[in-house]
Amino acid sequence: MSEAERSDEPADQADRQRHIPVRTALLLALLLVVLVRLPTIQEVFRDDWVVLASNDPYFYRYLVDQTLSSGPLPSLPDRAIRGEPLLVATLSVAAWPFGAGTWGSGFVVAWYPVVAAVLTAAFVYGAATRLTGDVRVGLAAAGLLAVTPAHAYRTALGVADHHAFDYVWLALTALAVIELLARSERDRRTWLAAGAFAVAVAGQALAWEAAPLLLVPLAPALALVALVEIRRDGPERLAPVVVGLVGGAALASLVHLLLGWQYEAVIYALNLLALGSVGLLALVVAVRRAGVSWAWLAATEVVFGVVAIVAVRQFPPVATELESGLSFFLRSGPAELAGVGANYGAVGVLVILGFASVLAAPMLPFAAKWGWQRLDPGWFVVVVYTVHFGVIAALQRRFAGELAPFAAILGGVGFVMLASWFDLVRPPVPRRDGSDDTATPAVAADGGDDDDDLVVPDRTRVALLAGLAGVAVGSGSLYAALIDRRLVITDATYEAARWITEYVDERNIPYPQSYVLSKWGRNRVYNYFANGEAASYAYAERTYEEFLFSNDADSWYDEFADRVGFVVTRDLPHLGLISASTVQSTLHDRFGSATISNIGGVGHFRAMFATDDGARKVFRVVPGATIRGPAPAETARVRLAADVSIPGDEFEYVRRATVTDGTFEVTVANPGTYRIGVEERTVEITERMVQSGDSVTV
Repeated sequence: MSEAERSDEPADQADRQRHIPVRTALLLALLLVVLVRLPTIQEVFRDDWVVLASNDPYFYRYLVDQTLSSGPLPSLPDRAIRGEPLLVATLSVAAWPFGAGTWGSGFVVAWYPVVAAVLTAAFVYGAATRLTGDVRVGLAAAGLLAVTPAHAYRTALGVADHHAFDYVWLALTALAVIELLARSERDRRTWLAAGAFAVAVAGQALAWEAAPLLLVPLAPALALVALVEIRRDGPERLAPVVVGLVGGAALASLVHLLLGWQYEAVIYALNLLALGSVGLLALVVAVRRAGVSWAWLAATEVVFGVVAIVAVRQFPPVATELESGLSFFLRSGPAELAGVGANYGAVGVLVILGFASVLAAPMLPFAAKWGWQRLDPGWFVVVVYTVHFGVIAALQRRFAGELAPFAAILGGVGFVMLASWFDLVRPPVPRRDGSDDTATPAVAADGGDDDDDLVVPDRTRVALLAGLAGVAVGSGSLYAALIDRRLVITDATYEAARWITEYVDERNIPYPQSYVLSKWGRNRVYNYFANGEAASYAYAERTYEEFLFSNDADSWYDEFADRVGFVVTRDLPHLGLISASTVQSTLHDRFGSATISNIGGVGHFRAMFATDDGARKVFRVVPGATIRGPAPAETARVRLAADVSIPGDEFEYVRRATVTDGTFEVTVANPGTYRIGVEERTVEITERMVQSGDSVTV
């Protein structure tokens, strides 16, 4: 329908148009953010436990517990002062009413990613709306962010690592800069935005040790902004941005000096960025007074940029961090260190980034064009951040979540443009330079006369819009849910961790005798519950696989004796490739028993528990009881067997002892009544004997 046809609609029909308050629509978008992140709620809140998803969240829960136990805030344990001090302090303050070492720390850590997602979506809505003057774009952006898998699974209930916290500061930074660049007056709102920008960049620096990676896009973004500013009349809009950046650097430096938070290199990087922005502002003022073209400024920026890079490389603290960061990007390891398209190409990009990426990609050149031609530099901020995180996500998918807010903003524009192409809504009208800074969404409300309302189209258009939105929302929600299912703690892991914890608590087993050796990707889960120590999984990463694929479990006893209390084995797809002689096969398939005649059993790993499906089995490292005795003449080996019953399974535990000079000697790991040789002599081995390393002669 053309604009002329719309204008000819009967007045009474226009009067009958239904309106939805913008606030209601925004609340629905934020509700979608929450709902997409809750599918795993039953796996997170189990019985009286809060079972966080994945492995790393237990590190942050551990730090919160340590913080609450170490003294009054803002004091932090040594492990938290460097790296992510602001995150740990924030979570600790939120958990403080519950007390140290309670269920409350798990509750706070579990819900914090969802709260962070809602805040990020609200900031994305604000940035998109301020950038375009169109609330429909803001709502579409918030909705797309809600279902972007890379963001949804990083902010799902229980997936509590540093990323969700970073997204908040990142989105607030973008919103504050866009707001400052859209304002031509130096009023109270301008300085409030500058203050928000200062808090955002300071928070970003104190939130994560790799914060410079998230702050560096500001440099090229402000350089492009400067090229627009010298072509535009009126007060300099770059000045409040510089004030905010300098204020943020000062705030972060003050916290660093007073509390010792964060690495020096991170604070130095922010200070250098602030110093560079001051130089850029001075350069813009000088070029304006000289009356030369923007090309002179562009050339000067390139020269100064090269000089700055060379100078920074001569500054040891920052140069060392840059080299470390480069090596980090080039290393291989877990799946999250692969690029978004590493495994499945374009399909992988869609699975990780969702429908927002499809809509955002074609909007990039348009956004750059609008920024330049309309003298609207806020678009350059979004473009630079999108390109920056797009490149990084192509190297490591773990940064796809940082890309998501900016892809959602451009995707929101693309969604409304696509809907208008199908004549479902009016086209978006990106805000032009010179428009009223207090512009309201009246034009964007698709015909509404009330600035606070959105007009609901007719039923046909509503149905078609719902179908279009369903494509964008449905696929992303599905992919996010599928990824979430891979992160949650499985029933088998939960059951094994619960059994070990109850066993340790009943017997008051101290650490490290209660340490659980497991696959590194779940090692913090077991140890947080069993002994409260979840600081590192390095030992498990270093030894677990080597242990499982060795051929002699008992040879590891000296290594484990004072370091490991329990070992958890898991189902592995054999595919005929795992030898029956490996520790994995001996323990997990045969409970350490020598049921295969040419393969010996184990004497230092006592079978303790098996899940109902056999997916996890728990062994305790024990000295074992030694059985000695005479052997019949001309006998080379003596067979000892006992029937063992453990929670979850029953089995015959067999050991074979070599006869030397008419006698045999063997160590057994399980208590029970042992039948010895063909004569069926028996000997009783108790739990105390196994735990104490006693010997018995038959």
